[in-house]
Amino acid sequence: MTEEELTSQIIDKKAYKTEIARNYTKFLSKYPEIFSDLINGSNFDFALYDSIETYDKESPVDIFNVYRNGNGIEIKPGRAVDSDLELALSLDAVKKLIQTKTKVDYAQLLGLFYDNPDEEKGWIDFVLHKRTQTLINMGYGKFAQTAGILKDDDDI
Repeated sequence: MTEEELTSQIIDKKAYKTEIARNYTKFLSKYPEIFSDLINGSNFDFALYDSIETYDKESPVDIFNVYRNGNGIEIKPGRAVDSDLELALSLDAVKKLIQTKTKVDYAQLLGLFYDNPDEEKGWIDFVLHKRTQTLINMGYGKFAQTAGILKDDDDI
């Protein structure tokens, strides 16, 4: 399947608590190719935090999940059941990420926020719910490599 054939669907748009989550889900649905490396059945949470303190307390301002189905992605409000991982993002990071125009630009900016977290400029973190090798086998490793989070080709 080529990247151009991927579809996206936002489930229950009114369920998002915040405008930024609505904007982020719209952005992600416009670029389903961001998730093209993931295998069918991959499912993970996007948790948005307004500060390091709310992240430490595991108290996101909004949360949604992305499910990779056979022909694209579904974006749904709330946490996934048995998610693969949580991508925790500061609101400042989200504001900048939704301005990118390509999968590579998005991935590289994500990597920058991971490698150089900054409370003012933005930060992201990953909370893994499955073994690292399992996640790599599911396609997350390829994305992490594009983002510059996994540096060594041998990791994939």
